[in-house]
Amino acid sequence: MPTPTTYRQERWDLSTIIPEPGSKAYHAYYQKLLHDVKEFTTYRNKLTPTISTEQFKKILQLLETIEEQASRINNYTYLKYSENTSNQEARKFKEQVNEQLTELSNQTMFFTIWIKNLDEKNLQRIKKTLTPDHHYFLEELRLQKPYTLNEAEEKIINYKDTTGVDAMKQLYNLITNSFTYTLTINNKKKTMTREELGTYVRSDQATLRKHAYDTLYATYTHHQEVLGDIYKNIAKNWETETQTIRKYPTSIHPRHLANNIDETAVHTMLQVIRNNNETFQDYFKLKAKIIHMKKLRRYDIYAPLHYKEKNYTWNKAVHLVLDSYQQFSPLMADHAKKILNEHHVDSVINQGKKDGAYCMDIVPGITPYVLINYTGKMRDVQTLAHELGHGIHDILTHKHSGLVSHPPLILAETASIFGEMIVAEKLLGEATPEEKIPLLADNLDDLYASIPRQAYFVLFEQQAHKLIRQGTTTDELNKTYLKNQQEHFGTSIELPSIFQQEWLTIPHIYETPYYCYAYSFGQLLTLALYQRYKQEGPSFVKDYLRFLSHGGSKKPQTIATELGIDFNNKHFWQQGYKHIQTLVHELKKEL
Repeated sequence: MPTPTTYRQERWDLSTIIPEPGSKAYHAYYQKLLHDVKEFTTYRNKLTPTISTEQFKKILQLLETIEEQASRINNYTYLKYSENTSNQEARKFKEQVNEQLTELSNQTMFFTIWIKNLDEKNLQRIKKTLTPDHHYFLEELRLQKPYTLNEAEEKIINYKDTTGVDAMKQLYNLITNSFTYTLTINNKKKTMTREELGTYVRSDQATLRKHAYDTLYATYTHHQEVLGDIYKNIAKNWETETQTIRKYPTSIHPRHLANNIDETAVHTMLQVIRNNNETFQDYFKLKAKIIHMKKLRRYDIYAPLHYKEKNYTWNKAVHLVLDSYQQFSPLMADHAKKILNEHHVDSVINQGKKDGAYCMDIVPGITPYVLINYTGKMRDVQTLAHELGHGIHDILTHKHSGLVSHPPLILAETASIFGEMIVAEKLLGEATPEEKIPLLADNLDDLYASIPRQAYFVLFEQQAHKLIRQGTTTDELNKTYLKNQQEHFGTSIELPSIFQQEWLTIPHIYETPYYCYAYSFGQLLTLALYQRYKQEGPSFVKDYLRFLSHGGSKKPQTIATELGIDFNNKHFWQQGYKHIQTLVHELKKEL
């Protein structure tokens, strides 16, 4: 039997993406991109309604090459910036690349605008000769036709965004990633990052949980005027562009188009979540009983049900995750190992490193990269399973064109959440009776965090954007957020007023408006798929891998139909809540 690989925390190796910036090789790489863009612009006058299909395919293939080169550079700059958001050279390079790629994007923009305006007869003539991937790429472009401006106006928006809304988002990250937090632990003051602070909201000590939350929100509250103004300006920019300039029917509609999902499906899902608030309210009441509290405070949502949380070395965490994937699908385990063995995971913690975790898919053919701030807690083990799930999903889609390989947000969370679930099941299967109760509770905590919590962020965004259009203050947004949470929790917990500032701490609502419903969508979808797996067993794996491998090459509903799923049907979404209710019932039985 081969000796198991020993994994150690390390920084990632970015050398496979592009040559080292500043080197002769990078200069040659960038010059090749400029050359390809220049060649591409020579085709402008050849774009006539009667263009030959062979000529069109040549242009499209060159665009694909340009997009790949630009993606490599752009993603590298973000990964490098994430290592230390305070690094001035990394920020400088990121800003420089952003400006360069914006200019190049403007030079190639004429092609996509031409496609959007091409008459239907000639569009169909061209599409008949294309690969399925390129066929769908054109279909997606045409969705934006009613909201696309002329070329000069689109260029102005691109230029404006570079020094406008994109700069505001970067400013938010620069400010918040520089925050440090000081807690008194065992009579000693300890200064830490947000990731490290986050471990204490799950402390077994109620006073420490409260102290951690109070410290976090006090820091953001101290800067709330600046952070609030940044958000209002980001939202104003979004509303001006989507409503005033592009004339989308609703503020959230651009996100639906980006996901290529019907508004009815998202509305149905959000309504089912609101209608099922009682499910988690019952759980919070049960949890209060378990930890001997009359009523949970918001501070206690993630209180552990065991007295001492286990710590996992990086090596143990990696093997736990890999073993879980191996039991489900050896192919998925192999893909996860590929990410780790190629040193594409940055797991160490350092001051200035981007908070949270993410997986970055560069282009088909390059193994995805994972960033995680690993502190050794069970939450970090699940986060590792989650982000490796993203990477596995990405690798499965690499058979497709880079123009359509990456799944839309609503499907992008499927494999990651599924990965968390198979790790949770492995832990439950190996648990002693004493361990089973806290593991069930941890599972429910995670489901709360990824379903109603994310949905209510989006419900708040819808309210906030409307208020900002009308003119509002940060204090009014705080009150709106608190009222939103009161509906969410009902009387199941005590909700201190300090939590009205929570929205200031959520990067997604700054960086990508309405992003968060994808988490709820993906989680409930995955619960339904997991139920299928439990019913069908190993035969389900093949269908599931095929489902993932489509990536973004088909409309999500089309992919779902292969598995008999209808996103517009409220009963489908309710199936996910049946699983959650079963977990709550099982927890009651264990008491």
